[in-house]
Amino acid sequence: MATFNPRGWPRLPDWLDPHQGRRRPREINREALERCCMALAFCLCFAALAPVHLIPFAFTGLLFLAGIASISLAALRGDQPLTSHLNVWDEAALLFTMSLGLRLSIGPWPAS
Repeated sequence: MATFNPRGWPRLPDWLDPHQGRRRPREINREALERCCMALAFCLCFAALAPVHLIPFAFTGLLFLAGIASISLAALRGDQPLTSHLNVWDEAALLFTMSLGLRLSIGPWPAS
């Protein structure tokens, strides 16, 4: 019979690891920016599937959904919003800002 030993359990995946204090802030910042750029690229790729005149609107909507997903990840990980390095809260703020800026710049929905 095996004894109860939680040290033998597999550790959390890197994207869900709440103990980021083991890494340097520069490494954490780079990872946060990479995640944000990947979200931006995925949103643009999926927005490209829409009709041509609706691509900017689809892109803004997908950026908004990516921001919601980032907030969900931040809550799931238990990150603190005010830290000395970038974190998932900052990614969400950047995605929401890009979504709002693009939405304000493209104007009203096109008439059909």
